[in-house]
Amino acid sequence: MRRRNKRKFIAALLVMSVLLGSACGGKGPQGQQADSSFGSAPGADEKVLTVSPELQWTDPENENLADMLQTQCRGMMVQLTAGDLSGSGVIFRTEENDLLIITAAHVLEQMQDTVKVTFCDGYEAECKDPAVSAQADVAVLRLPMDQIPEESLAKYCRANPAQAGPDISEQDRGCIVMGCTDGVAQDAYEGVILDPWIYMEDYGQYMIWVRAGGKAGMSGGGLFDRQGHYLGVLSGMSEDGEWAVVPLSVAEAVL
Repeated sequence: MRRRNKRKFIAALLVMSVLLGSACGGKGPQGQQADSSFGSAPGADEKVLTVSPELQWTDPENENLADMLQTQCRGMMVQLTAGDLSGSGVIFRTEENDLLIITAAHVLEQMQDTVKVTFCDGYEAECKDPAVSAQADVAVLRLPMDQIPEESLAKYCRANPAQAGPDISEQDRGCIVMGCTDGVAQDAYEGVILDPWIYMEDYGQYMIWVRAGGKAGMSGGGLFDRQGHYLGVLSGMSEDGEWAVVPLSVAEAVL
């Protein structure tokens, strides 16, 4: 069994002097605690966002897949601000007319009353009572879609999920990491999955180990394969340019 000590991994957060009350021009929707029914089918009257498109390319070794993901799929990304910390999140699915946004739990460490959520078109909302896991670095925010303008909803999409399991082939280990620094989906980098299922002692769980670029503020953002499928939650980045990522299967299980 392979193990990797993660002691050099640090939270990729952006420390900002932002006051939620003054930063938001108005009150957005308030979140509710998420439940664990990620796999439930939408009801007849439930709003459903379109799924982020798969990336179409002919020569992935010579095309800019990171730029392609930013251009075509940025509608699934959000930027989160909690206290003095700023991070990223991914719209994972819709459920009971709510948006479910996945992020890293440590992004919310300084949360007081609310988390500010900024979408790709600049719309801002506030969320209360996120569901934060005690078992993994993952949390879920829930926002009512009825309180988001229709013209804004038309610009958003939900992630196209996939599973990165232990049997992922070597040739399919190309990947993209995407997060929010100065703006929503501002940063995306191509990389490689070094190990799709490796036990990291400091996390106390199995993670995805990735080599890719990154910046402060990308924590809570997404790891994607080269088709744009969502694989996991960005957690920590080392000084050597390596990411520890919570696999999507683990995130679903603990939440």
